[in-house]
Order: sequence, then C-alpha cells, then structure tokens
Amino acid sequence: MKKIWINGKFVDPDKAKVSVFDRGFMYGDGVFETMRGYAGRVFKLDRHMDRIFQAMDAIGIRHRYSKRRIEKAINSTLRANHLSGAYIKLTVTRGEGRFGISYKDDFCANVVIVAKEFEGYPSWMFDDGLDAKVIGVQNEMSATSGIKSLNYLPHILARFAAKRFGFDEAILTNTKGYITEGTTSNIFIVKNNALITPSRASGILPGITRGVIIEIAKKLKMNVKEKLVTRRELLYADEIFLTNSLAEVLPVTKVDSKRIASGKVGDITKLLRIFYQKEVIREALQ
Repeated sequence: MKKIWINGKFVDPDKAKVSVFDRGFMYGDGVFETMRGYAGRVFKLDRHMDRIFQAMDAIGIRHRYSKRRIEKAINSTLRANHLSGAYIKLTVTRGEGRFGISYKDDFCANVVIVAKEFEGYPSWMFDDGLDAKVIGVQNEMSATSGIKSLNYLPHILARFAAKRFGFDEAILTNTKGYITEGTTSNIFIVKNNALITPSRASGILPGITRGVIIEIAKKLKMNVKEKLVTRRELLYADEIFLTNSLAEVLPVTKVDSKRIASGKVGDITKLLRIFYQKEVIREALQ
C-alpha cells in the first residue's frame, strides 16, 4: 500500500490520519463500502456508489463529492498503488465534531479510500466449505438496518463468539428468530432446486454480490425466493452458501455441527460461482 486517498489528496500511509474528534471514530457515525478490483477495474462500481450514496442520504451525511468524483478517486487509487487484483474500502464519516452527539456543528464529511492487493481466500474454503454457527442477533427495526454503517459491533461479536466455539463463521438471526446473514455476507440456501435467500424485511444488508447472484439464477431459469427463512430451513437445506464482494460465492457445509445434506459443496453452489466469475470476466473485458 503506497498511497491513501483522503478528502481529495493522496498521502503516504504513515501520514493518513483523521482527527480523534471524528464522529466515525467516536461514535461509529459513518458508512463504508468494500469492493473488489479485477484487472484494474472495480466490479459493479456503479452499484457500490449507488448504495453508499443512498446510505449517506439515509443518515444525513452531507457530502461534497459526486458519484463520478468518487469513482474517479477509486480508479486513481488503484493506479497510484499499481494494483490489478485489489481490495478497496471506501469510508465516509460525518466529520469532526465536539464531544456529545449533538448536531449543532456544521459537519464536513471525511472521505477515505484505501486499496491494497487482494490476497485471496484459502482454497479449502471453496473445496470443503465452512462450518458456521447460528449465533448473534441483529435488530431489523434499527435505524441502521439495511445500511452498511460503521456500527458493526453485533457482527464482530458474533464472529468472535463463533470462533471461540470452533466455527469458521457466524450466522445471525433477527429479533424474531429468522435467519438474516453472515457477519460479512449474505446467505443463500438451496432446497429442491429452488434458490432461497432472506428477504429485505428480515433486516439484512442487501449485498451487491447477492443481487448479482439473484440475477444470474433468474437467467438460468432457477426458482428464486426472497422470504423469511427459519433456522430449521437452514439446517435442512440441500446446499448453503455465502456471498460478498471479496469471497464471491463461499460454500457452507456444516451448521451448528450438523452436516448439510452430504456434507460436500453442492452442484448449484459450484455452478453459480462459475457463472459469477464469468460475469466478472465479461465486465472486466468491456
């Protein structure tokens, strides 16, 4: 990592700083996007921009940059760091303020873009699948539900708890007990050849990769259902996989120590991963 973009300027990593009075630091008052670059281009950059701008509007962050300006900044950051395959994180905070949560100050958002080489995931995760534990609750009625906010503590604590019990990942439920998502991912199950994923009403963050997978599945004439998903449906699924921008499609073969179907990565999971990667290549070659 050679250069970091902060508020319109590139700085060296050791000089990349925001104030201790920044509300993102003090209160988690901000939003972020995690993206993946392929061959020097960010996959579905326009969708990531739409989502973070919608999130900023939803929580009232005043921003000084247009979508086009941020897109250019992200691409410039990739070039400045000589990156082809990349992990990119865009963070926007409300800005600096005084102690307390008052809105008397005239805030000016801090915008930070960090990019580094994408190191990939271990091959065993895709070959064997993850072990996941249903643990942790997220409030579907929260004002930040459906927003990729810096208030990430419930997901962090769920991941920590799952790891303590010897699992690779946590799967959260909402306050009514319905399955929502992984700690950094959306979740899909396959049952009788139908593709099922928790609906937005569950309280999920609708991921960019989730949306692409749904589009691909519909093109393949699969039966796609967005609905409330019970824990029993999860445990007795034929296949389970997680999706996010970095991992793409990540199989789950065991939940709560119960083997899912045969305990092996399913054929539909493999198929959707292949078609997702084809979409990546198609966009990269445009």
